[in-house]
Amino acid sequence: MPDALDRDFSRSRAVLIGTWDYRHLRPVPAAEHSLRRMRDLLTGPLCGDWPAERVSVVENRARPGDLPHELVLGLQDAVDVALFYYVGHGQYDNDDRLCLALGESSPDPVLRTTSSLTFDAVRQAFRTSRAATKIAILDCCFAGLAAGHDGRLSGADDMPRSPGFCLLMASGEFSTAWFESAAESPRPQTYFTKYLADLIERGVPGGPAGLALGPIFQDVAHALVRDGKPPPGSRFGDHAAEFVLARNSAHPRGGIRRGAGPSAPRPDAEETYAAALALENGLDGAGRLAEIESLYRTAAGLGHADAMARLGLVLEGRTRARLQGELFSDTSDRGVEEAMHWYRKAADHGSVFGAFWLGLLYEDRLGDATEAMKWYETAARGGHEGAGAALAGLRDRLSRGLGPLAGAAGFKDAPGSNRRTGRSK
Repeated sequence: MPDALDRDFSRSRAVLIGTWDYRHLRPVPAAEHSLRRMRDLLTGPLCGDWPAERVSVVENRARPGDLPHELVLGLQDAVDVALFYYVGHGQYDNDDRLCLALGESSPDPVLRTTSSLTFDAVRQAFRTSRAATKIAILDCCFAGLAAGHDGRLSGADDMPRSPGFCLLMASGEFSTAWFESAAESPRPQTYFTKYLADLIERGVPGGPAGLALGPIFQDVAHALVRDGKPPPGSRFGDHAAEFVLARNSAHPRGGIRRGAGPSAPRPDAEETYAAALALENGLDGAGRLAEIESLYRTAAGLGHADAMARLGLVLEGRTRARLQGELFSDTSDRGVEEAMHWYRKAADHGSVFGAFWLGLLYEDRLGDATEAMKWYETAARGGHEGAGAALAGLRDRLSRGLGPLAGAAGFKDAPGSNRRTGRSK
């Protein structure tokens, strides 16, 4: 079957949901960082560069509302791959059905079904999808409850199952999933997502060029149990265990991507970019900024558009502020000119991130609303959702005579049971 090096994800869809702020349940900051990491992983080079417009991210939704309907619409037009990911609190109701907690989910078992996203709703969305491969990744407590109907993602027994389905669960039916505390990491993550992402970014020495779901899960499960974490669970149907989710970054061919015309970056640019991104997302990212900058600069010099954009973030100082958990408030001109150069070059090479961050620089640092709107519009046309929101916000402020946010602090990167080693959720 085609692997992540050759697959075109323009006919696939992914819906990623994360909740970390709760009204009635304790917050899970680690869920925010895990959601961000999963998004960056899918849209990055190792997992085949899913188009940003084919990856929907739902953050801190308060109540179910139209979410089940949105989920059906989100997965319905997938032909090749339909992927669902959830990170946050998992609960069960009086009928032992899995409920994926939202911001206002109730701790009362009687009310959990009506105040949460039930996995039955997720199953229904998969049931309506035509995708050849259906993947659900549940990083929450009691995730094993999702394995009803033999774990299939097609619904009731009288419905034909998908040609291939995969269900990955961070915990058993009535066991908890764990996450890092703030004392363990300045950017805590949930353990299941962390181990999964770490393995993909690190690669498997001696393994094949593409990493399939079955072997990935086995390696992640082994590492979690080895380190004293709760054992995860899985269900596979038909060919899904052989579905290649990611390039093997430790393989000589791991960085090779399908040809994209004469302007495509050289294969070693992908490897260098992936190495820089792995360092940036690592535990000691703040302490290795010089190495990260060097790798991004090398990949940028080889033609990698997103490396150009992320190099701009490093030079402007935003990466350092994010890794150190600080608000970005540097009002000096240090690095601005070179950052602008790389943002613009990234945008010229087709990076929507470069266009967005260039717009942000013009608005946040230079107070130039005209240039900011131009680059926000460019990024929005390319499918960058954050650019659309930024553009709407700037237009609203201008209509009220408030102007751009020049010099404002704060930046959100677009590319996240007690025991000694973690907490349950």
